[in-house]
Amino acid sequence: MSEEPVQSKIHFHQPEISLGTELQNLVIEMSEVLILTRKEVESCLSMKRTIEAVKEAYMAFANNRVQMPPVMHLDIAKYNGEVDIKSGFVEDFGLIGTKIASGYYDNHKLGLPPGMAVIVLLDLKTSMPLAIMDGSYITAYRTGAAGAVAASVLARKNSKKVGVIGAGTQGRMQVLALREIFELEEIRVWDIEEEIGKRYATEMSDLLGIDVNYSPSREEVVRGSDIVVTVTPSRKALVMESWIEKGMHINAIGADGPGKQELDPAIVKRADKVVVDSLKQCKIIGEIQHALSQGLIQEKDIHGEIGEILIGKKVGRESENEITFFDSTGLAAQDIAAAHVVFKAAVEKGIGYSTRLMS
Repeated sequence: MSEEPVQSKIHFHQPEISLGTELQNLVIEMSEVLILTRKEVESCLSMKRTIEAVKEAYMAFANNRVQMPPVMHLDIAKYNGEVDIKSGFVEDFGLIGTKIASGYYDNHKLGLPPGMAVIVLLDLKTSMPLAIMDGSYITAYRTGAAGAVAASVLARKNSKKVGVIGAGTQGRMQVLALREIFELEEIRVWDIEEEIGKRYATEMSDLLGIDVNYSPSREEVVRGSDIVVTVTPSRKALVMESWIEKGMHINAIGADGPGKQELDPAIVKRADKVVVDSLKQCKIIGEIQHALSQGLIQEKDIHGEIGEILIGKKVGRESENEITFFDSTGLAAQDIAAAHVVFKAAVEKGIGYSTRLMS
């Protein structure tokens, strides 16, 4: 084990003014940066709390208390990978946050996780760095939570059957989050790799104690479901409009980059309510990009952003027969909200490693 680094005194360059003792002590204290591993992050965050945090983030966004620049998206085709950089600030938490997240879809062949991320938190008032933490756990949980928050106001209250397209990490997180909201009785799953799909069925059945079945037919997974979840990196439609039935709610999660697509664009046109996390973001990198580019819908056809429903500005589901659709591209505000929960809990528990980057 390496020795603790020597903490040198911070020197302030201040030719004309001097900081008062109280302010200087505050700046010195804030210069301590907390570094948290995935295991430590995991000990500070539950799905229930993540759902609450994501809801807070959506509401802050709807109340214009969030600022986020466009997502920086890098395709790394040579290694079947992609990198997204999401950043912004949330006034409600007093934090600036930046996340670098990757998806390398052949990593499982090397025994490595396909998704990894790092989150950096800064103080909004001073920009002093506060924490650097593993973001893969946060990304997995906050994305799952986003689906649950949307379904809580858009799906039928008695939803029991979920069809999942994509049996990876997020296929699990979406169901774990939905379980916090609904009394689930049956899960059906499809994956392009049969072995992964069957493993999902076995593991999730044991975990949830309900029927979880793999099907080689996407149509069979979708038909009869109360909630359909798509969580793949696909660039072509996997779910067809003819499979969609009255009363269904669809969480479109996988499309979060230019060209990505999981659904027949006709589904978006047919839906009674199309809801997005951020219209500005979704029309460029979300599932709705295809329906818009093909002229099947216009921006005015979008019912609203999820935060607008949560604050009462727009209505959610109004009838049992409505087809509702949620386009989730993932907001920096969600990462900041969940990271805020982790940071506070870690400080209270006294866990993590502190150092000074500014020394």
